[in-house]
Amino acid sequence: MGNSMVIGGTAVYVPEERLTVESLADQGLLSQNEAASLLGRGMASVPCEKALPSPDMLDLTLHALLNRFRVDPERVRYVVMPYLYYSFPYTKDVLGSLRRKYGFRQAVCFSLRDQLCSGYLMGMYAAGKLLEASEDEASVVLLTVEKCLLPGQRYGGGVLITGDACAASLLGKRLGGDRVLAVRSVTDIRTLQQGKLKNRADDVPNYFYFVNLAKVIRRTLADAGLDFGDLKVAIPNNITQETWRQLAVLLKISPELFYTEGPSVSGHLNTCDLPVNYARLALEGKLRPGDYYAMISLGNGGVIGCAVCQKGNDPPVLARRP
Repeated sequence: MGNSMVIGGTAVYVPEERLTVESLADQGLLSQNEAASLLGRGMASVPCEKALPSPDMLDLTLHALLNRFRVDPERVRYVVMPYLYYSFPYTKDVLGSLRRKYGFRQAVCFSLRDQLCSGYLMGMYAAGKLLEASEDEASVVLLTVEKCLLPGQRYGGGVLITGDACAASLLGKRLGGDRVLAVRSVTDIRTLQQGKLKNRADDVPNYFYFVNLAKVIRRTLADAGLDFGDLKVAIPNNITQETWRQLAVLLKISPELFYTEGPSVSGHLNTCDLPVNYARLALEGKLRPGDYYAMISLGNGGVIGCAVCQKGNDPPVLARRP
């Protein structure tokens, strides 16, 4: 996919409340060894939304996006969601309600949730394909949210703890914003099954993913006409720092290229990791107009993604509760 798509704006909602590792240990949801492991990795707390259910988090974030970037609802042709872990045990029509509230009369709303671990980049990839077949003025809203419903869902097994967040991005062909020079997203279920067969367990060693991940990153950079040396930063999803250090060795690049502070600041936000990390870097001035950057994701379902972009002038917006 070439330079036919633009990220016209991004809004993120990250709750101000924090849930600490110590409080989870005090509730008996973590052992002392598990808590010590997380603290040793710099994960002391995560954002936690105590008041708003996930549909209200989506509403709040979408409102901020539409208001800040002056989105014409008549131009929105699709509203797309990637895979969500814990967010919708509801009978209400969440996407339909948002469609009606914000006047997306021409929009088709759908979720990619049946594709395990389909993340933000798979949503972006799908949006690009949809835009290729749409009129030039059409746009896509990409929505994602993470909210644990039960405290026991926070713990990610030794190295991760899950926080709450929400993000919304506007994608189109004729918008101002960050140019998407290339994006790829693939699912290799053989990766998952090979890992299980080798270990006779329901976990997958990281190296089973690395070869395919390295190929996707290199091919996406080639599609964009860039090399690693052109990138200001590579923004990964919030999995273990060791993953990106090992990948840097395979790619023969400096591990300093990867932004790896996400887990210690936000914990694991699942499909919200990338837009939240991007927003943080942009608002802190670590990504400036004209900079090239890559977003990279790796999911346990075998989903691999990479997008190479050039920063535009508009900063992302932080949604806040009234």
